[in-house]
Amino acid sequence: MYGKEIQQLLRDLAWVDDVTYYHSLRVGYLMSAFADTPSGKQMTKQAWVTRNEWVAAGLLHDIGKMRWPREILFSTEQLSDMDNEKLLEFWRCEIEHPLESERAILDFYQRTGNRFWERIAKGLAAHHENYSGGGYPYKLKGKAIPLLARGIRIFDRYMTMTEVKRYRVQVRDKESALKEIRGLLGYEFDPYWGEPIIEFLSQVQLPSNPDEWLTEELKNF
Repeated sequence: MYGKEIQQLLRDLAWVDDVTYYHSLRVGYLMSAFADTPSGKQMTKQAWVTRNEWVAAGLLHDIGKMRWPREILFSTEQLSDMDNEKLLEFWRCEIEHPLESERAILDFYQRTGNRFWERIAKGLAAHHENYSGGGYPYKLKGKAIPLLARGIRIFDRYMTMTEVKRYRVQVRDKESALKEIRGLLGYEFDPYWGEPIIEFLSQVQLPSNPDEWLTEELKNF
C-alpha cells in the first residue's frame, strides 16, 4: 500500500545524494532486523507503531536533507576547517533537517489522510532529541520524546559512526562505536531500550546489497 510512495521518496533522495540514500537504507535495514527480535517486537508495540511504520521511519528519517544547499550537502571539509559563515549554515541545516523530513512526510498525510504518514512524521521530527533534553529541534526530554524517535536515534548514530562520510573518511569499528553509545545511555539515548539495541547491534551484519534488500522489504508494505 505504501511501498511505491516510499520507493519514490528514496529514489528522489538517491538522485540528490547517494551517500545519504545508502545511510538511510542501512538504518532502515537495522530497524527492520531489530523489529523481528523479541525486544524489537516489544518496542514497536510500546511505540504504538506497526512494523512497517517503524521500518519506514528508519528509511525516511533523513529525507529532509534533499533540501540542503549543495555547498553544504556535498562539502568534504571537516567541521573544524569551515569558516564561521559556512559552519553556521551547516548547523542551521542540521538542526532543521528533522523538521524538513517531517514536512515531507506530512505532505503525504495531508493528501491521503492516512495516519501511517502522521505517525512516521512525529518520529522523524524528534530523531535528534537527546534523552537528557539537550537535543534538537525542540529540546524534548525523556519520555516526552516519541519512542519511535528514541529508536531511530540509536540506529542512526551507530551507522553515522561506522560508515564513511564525505567530511570524514575514518570510520569507527563496531566495538568502539557501541562502547560510546553505551556510555551515553541516559544522556543522548534511552537507557532502557539502549541495552537491547546495543546487544542486537553487536551481532547483526549489514546486507551486502542494500538495494536488493529494499526491493524485497517493500514487497511487505
